[in-house]
Amino acid sequence: MQAFADRLGAQGLACHVPTIGYQHSKTCRLCYGIFQQNQILRTLSAARNGERLKAILADDRWQHRTQIARGVCEEFGFVDARGVLQVATCAKALSKLEARGRIMLPAPANRYAEGAGPCKNEERVPEPVALPKTLHGVRGLTVEMVETDTPRRVWNTLLHFEHPRGTTTLIGAQARYLVCSAHGYQGAVGFSAAALRLACREHWMAWSDEQRKAHLHRVVCMSRFLVRGECQHLASHVLGKVLQRVAGDFRDRYDYRPWVVETYVDPKWEGSKRAVNYILIG
Repeated sequence: MQAFADRLGAQGLACHVPTIGYQHSKTCRLCYGIFQQNQILRTLSAARNGERLKAILADDRWQHRTQIARGVCEEFGFVDARGVLQVATCAKALSKLEARGRIMLPAPANRYAEGAGPCKNEERVPEPVALPKTLHGVRGLTVEMVETDTPRRVWNTLLHFEHPRGTTTLIGAQARYLVCSAHGYQGAVGFSAAALRLACREHWMAWSDEQRKAHLHRVVCMSRFLVRGECQHLASHVLGKVLQRVAGDFRDRYDYRPWVVETYVDPKWEGSKRAVNYILIG
């Protein structure tokens, strides 16, 4: 897959095909979702907004934290670029205000909110059966988007037991995939919001700070990539299949197509990334 980006002068940044870049894992990852959360936190912390926030918290209509967060979003106009209420991001900002003693919220309604972490199965996912040594012999290989609870548990379980960094709670716009075959589950891939600032990426993109702020949602991060078993060329093939569909899946789910995918890799795993035209930018 060939990739490139063009600048359109005063008209802003445009990319004619999805562009792929990657970073080493030592690069600090400051997610766009955290940037949004901090913006909401600053707004709610401002003295001029104190009475408005108190009025929302005193409303008897709200039965749990999510409802409160939705009410706050509606009152203050916290929406993303697509006009969707930023309920989850606002809920995290409200939790921070509570931790600082600024407000009081209802008790969390579920174990996940109390910090139990992503839901997963207690036992490992069975290993693929009779996996061939070469890609040509793999039967029924598919990449399936995770959209319901049962596949999500499998996704979390795979990463929890087998990924060096474990499972994770993805931030911002996101997509999860399970890699399946006739031999069993072959892997898991996850995309989330991009880093807020990366000097090497901004230099490579050659965009201004205003362009970055306006278009950062067009950059997504491949936060997790796991392929199981020893099968020649399987990892690069899976990565290629995922990258072929992620832009369309984001369009269907979030009404926009990403321009760039970034990720962070240990140097010893660079081979599969270079095989699908990732570019080392820092």
